[in-house]
Amino acid sequence: MASVNTKRKRLIEKSLPPKIETYIPESRLFMQLQSLERKLDAKIVRKRLEVQEALGKPVYKKRILRVFVSNLAANQAAAAGGNDETDAEGKGTGARLDSAEAPSWTLRIEGRLVDPPGTSSKARLPAHKFSEFINSMVVELERDPQLYADNVVQWRRSAAEGDVDGFEVKRRGDEDVKTKIMLDIRTATDRFKVNSPVLRELLDIRGTISKAGFIMKLWQYIKLNSLQDSEDPDQIRCDAGLRQAFGNAVVSFTAIPQMLHVFLTRPDPLIIEYTVRVHEGDFHMGQYAFDIEVEVEELARQGAGPLANVLTRQRELAHIQGQLTQKMQEIYNARSKRDFLRNFAEDPVAFTHRWIDNQTKDLEVILGDRRHGLEAALSAIMVADGTSQEMTSERKQALEKEATKWLKESALYDEPWAEEAVFHYLSAKTQERMQQLLQQQQQQQQQHPPATNGA
Repeated sequence: MASVNTKRKRLIEKSLPPKIETYIPESRLFMQLQSLERKLDAKIVRKRLEVQEALGKPVYKKRILRVFVSNLAANQAAAAGGNDETDAEGKGTGARLDSAEAPSWTLRIEGRLVDPPGTSSKARLPAHKFSEFINSMVVELERDPQLYADNVVQWRRSAAEGDVDGFEVKRRGDEDVKTKIMLDIRTATDRFKVNSPVLRELLDIRGTISKAGFIMKLWQYIKLNSLQDSEDPDQIRCDAGLRQAFGNAVVSFTAIPQMLHVFLTRPDPLIIEYTVRVHEGDFHMGQYAFDIEVEVEELARQGAGPLANVLTRQRELAHIQGQLTQKMQEIYNARSKRDFLRNFAEDPVAFTHRWIDNQTKDLEVILGDRRHGLEAALSAIMVADGTSQEMTSERKQALEKEATKWLKESALYDEPWAEEAVFHYLSAKTQERMQQLLQQQQQQQQQHPPATNGA
């Protein structure tokens, strides 16, 4: 049994004829309901897209990044034995500095995320690398530039390089070195510093802010103080504070995004000062660790509620709806089969006769040999009576009376197609009458041709 996968047509997809309102005034309410349902469906689709877009965006959570600074020292004992001694070949300290055993030190900058309080080992999130939270890093070494040329070390994020847990800067030397480490912390959205003290005070901005956040705060200030022009809402009538910041009495709001570079600058980097100790053993750890607030993307969103997997749920619902449609069609086919067999089991002979009659009628309709009305009734009575086609006029009149009585008493007109049959019958009669009128008009024109004027 072939299953039907097509979905049932919805009511809002069914269109009524344009002139139906003339015959059925109540159809206007149905059309209004259709229009309302279309608007409701459009709003639902728009809200669904907004939810999908919101769920598609990554969610960031505030975490603490703890940074450790330390250094390693190697071969410092040989340098401490005497800088002025020479070896057997007459080579001094400078020669030893160029050898493989020259004194050196290694600056190490490492970082890791601090687990929230109460986090168990099973609930611990996947580890993040230190370099994931840094855009760039600059290390400045306070050494004599005449003796050492590489006193500035820079690192910038590159897509080709993988993330690492820390950085190392290795140099030769047997003296303590002061270092300055400048970190540009990476954020989910680009954040800027407002360099105008007037705007910081007016808009109550503390710390860094994004461009969208700055424009939103400015718009809230304009609406709160009713600074929009009554005739042209795009024009902003600046008060004393905004006039001091912008330098104009009237500013176009659409021009403010092009003016952001004047008020917003990159935030200052985070600076960590550390002194490399080479005479306190092979390893030296800084006295302090530095905690930095960073934004971490939540990879697992189990707590997002039932809307976390909207697309997956929609696909599941569509699949279930298709299965329901298929099952409903199977139930309908099974019910038809059951009714067919049950009617056959109750009265096989009568059921077979009815079934043959129905098949005969369908075949006559397909072949165009269907007879209606009195002609069909007469044929049925003649077949039942067993008479031949040759009969007297009295017998034919009697049969016509019996056929008329049979048509009046039968349930023929209670069938669902009776109204449509009457409509087609009246249409055929109308066409026949029009043909007769046209023929009569043509005959009259032939008998009385119109007169023409002679030359």
